[in-house]
Amino acid sequence: MRWLVLVYAFVCMFCRVQGQTEQTVFKVFCFPSDKRPLIDGNTRDWDIVPASYFIGIDQMTEDEGKYSEPNKSTLDIQVKVGWSEGQNRLYFLYEAYDNYWSFSRDDLMVDIFEVVVDGDRSGGAFIDKFYPFKDITKEEAWNLFHGRQAQNYHIYTPPKKGDWCMYWGPQQWLKEKPYFDYAYKYDFKEGESGKLALEFYITPFDYASPKGSKFSIESDLYVNKLIGLCWAVIDYDNNEGKAKDGFWNLSRHHTMYGNADELRTFRLMPLETSPRPSPNERE
Repeated sequence: MRWLVLVYAFVCMFCRVQGQTEQTVFKVFCFPSDKRPLIDGNTRDWDIVPASYFIGIDQMTEDEGKYSEPNKSTLDIQVKVGWSEGQNRLYFLYEAYDNYWSFSRDDLMVDIFEVVVDGDRSGGAFIDKFYPFKDITKEEAWNLFHGRQAQNYHIYTPPKKGDWCMYWGPQQWLKEKPYFDYAYKYDFKEGESGKLALEFYITPFDYASPKGSKFSIESDLYVNKLIGLCWAVIDYDNNEGKAKDGFWNLSRHHTMYGNADELRTFRLMPLETSPRPSPNERE
């Protein structure tokens, strides 16, 4: 009888934790139209964002078993997400400290901020690996399926050899303006420690065609809309192709990179009733 009680208690605890995880709704700050961030690497535009919108490494998990909790002397991050009425853009400010910045390799074994967005929160698999039918080739699944309903960006931190991002899908036009813009601020070399600030925006699409924007449908962003959004920080402490130091994930599911069911829920908030003054207005 005692073991039944213990099992029941464990199940209740697990369900409660799972329920908290699934029910958590993160907030996306609404920028007034006259205070939208300039994508220039200057983070002062984000000073009006209240602390309740910040998402740090304490809210993430290292899901490859290398760390049971964050070690901020090795890696520390903070993310802010914003939007503005009248635009279908998501603005990001990613700030990170790393004890070893890795960005000189030609492959993906470098420091990366991976962002996945599902603008209409329709969920479901969206990469070729998870295509439900097995009677076509991987190349066919890539062209027919990959990245259409949700989008995955592997953003280099910092950029390498003139490229800021590996967009994972055949819709490479999503890396072009006006659908994105970005700016970095950092002062370190390969292998050094230091702080990085990355400011950028992306444009989510309910349907993104490899043929281009004319064949695609932008996500309509409006007050109180719920969207699927997630990110992971892929941290390498070497440039020799050795194992990564950690995979820090906002989702509790490693495969969120290709399954929008496993993204987190974010709400596009209305304007704050008493927004903080911008730095230029404080004096």
